[in-house]
Amino acid sequence: MMRLVLVDDEKGITDGLKTLVRRYLPQCEVVGTAHNGNEGWKLVQEMQPDIVITDIRMPQSDGLSMIRRLIESGSRAKFIILSGYAEFEYAKKGIELGVKFYINKPVEEEELEDCVTKVIAEINSEKAQSRHWHDFVLKDVLVTGYDPQTHEGHISYLFPLPVTRYDCACILVEFGCEPGMVQEDYVLRQARDVFKPYDQLQVIRYEGSQFAVLVMHEGKINEEYLIQDVRRLQEEFSRVLGISVSAGIGRAYPAPAGLSTSFDEAQQSLWYKVMKGNHVVIAFRETEPSSSAVALLAEEELVLLETCMEQMDNVGSAEVIHRIFRAIEKQSNLHLADLQHQILLILVSSMRRISFTQLQMNDLLGKYLLSVEELARFKTLEELKLWVIQAIDRISDQNKIRQAPKKKDVISEIKEYVAAHYDSNITLADLSARFYINPFYLSQLFKEKTGDTYLSYLMGVRMNKAKELLMDTDLKVYEICQRVGYADTSHFSKLFERMVGCTPTEYRKKCKI
Repeated sequence: MMRLVLVDDEKGITDGLKTLVRRYLPQCEVVGTAHNGNEGWKLVQEMQPDIVITDIRMPQSDGLSMIRRLIESGSRAKFIILSGYAEFEYAKKGIELGVKFYINKPVEEEELEDCVTKVIAEINSEKAQSRHWHDFVLKDVLVTGYDPQTHEGHISYLFPLPVTRYDCACILVEFGCEPGMVQEDYVLRQARDVFKPYDQLQVIRYEGSQFAVLVMHEGKINEEYLIQDVRRLQEEFSRVLGISVSAGIGRAYPAPAGLSTSFDEAQQSLWYKVMKGNHVVIAFRETEPSSSAVALLAEEELVLLETCMEQMDNVGSAEVIHRIFRAIEKQSNLHLADLQHQILLILVSSMRRISFTQLQMNDLLGKYLLSVEELARFKTLEELKLWVIQAIDRISDQNKIRQAPKKKDVISEIKEYVAAHYDSNITLADLSARFYINPFYLSQLFKEKTGDTYLSYLMGVRMNKAKELLMDTDLKVYEICQRVGYADTSHFSKLFERMVGCTPTEYRKKCKI
């Protein structure tokens, strides 16, 4: 809602304008009226409106003088000059002050609506640019760290109060689904309301469904109170928006140097939702590893998993994984690095019976290595467990390929596939994905087995098919070009001539003789 102040020495005009605004500009609200320049200056200073509509000639202080004083005092309002005078000098003075909008008396509703709508568009554009710059600077401070030489001026803009004696803490809030624009505005409003007791506050959409809340407070920040505030916010979003919210909270540090450290801790805390589940609030101190050692996976379970993999028993393998994860769930002091270690042990055990060549060809181990940050993409341990079971199934498929008694070699399979799909855009990367082979290894293997590169082989298959079509059909050259997998007839003809020694048309004529 845009806030308007009306300034005119005739009460009838301000009353009439209020009626027109109410009737034709529902996106605006008149927050005050004044009847001379001095009153107008005080009212605008007090109400901080978005738009001021003012007459030029008024007693005590005219409209242009009032505008000049307001601009000098730092007012960011947009001004619309309202006057029955069309003299050039008044327009010139207004332009010098930066006024771009004028309405002549008597005011017509269409002219008023058009003018105010243009002003609103300009205000919204400036706000969007300012918000973009504001978020960019704040993200830079959070991600790269505070640099006094680079960020000192920006920090004073983001946090107007002196920051040398303040503590700061970061809260990263993540929604179960990505909120739309209306929901985002609600999120920002509610966060500002909940954390209002803190001396300074910034709330930005960090990325996707994540929002960063930065609080700064004189003296020490009480972590327990902060957790309570986050839970209040969590309950509000659940009640009003019906969406699940998780939050990670970084520790408090002296501001502003501690902003990025606290933000990094908030991110790490949020990763722990994979073990603690959705709709949780996790403080960084809860994620620090305890001094007691965490029990590793039982050796008998790993041996049993290996046996199931050897026997290609996917059901048995899944049962072992279920038991392993039940044990993991009971580890209350499990650190994310410990969880990463457990997953790696499971995967390595499942690959013991796979040859090194298969591992190299398929890059199996590389596919299933997870960094700590990648573990955090899973919302729950249940999701992670299902992913592990699927990974085990894929690894088991490789065992089946290895043990198949009369399995054709992979190059023969690729030749058959190319023979059936030569008219499609089959790249080496496509074949690599389809046959589970590292692309670099596939390129070398193909050349070794066939004596030709893959692209040369594919071109040969296509040109042989093109020769058949030229001999046995009346299809035009451009139609044959498309049928054998080329989009450009000129390119196809050049390749054909290079390989066959004549153009497609010449080849057809020779065949008809």
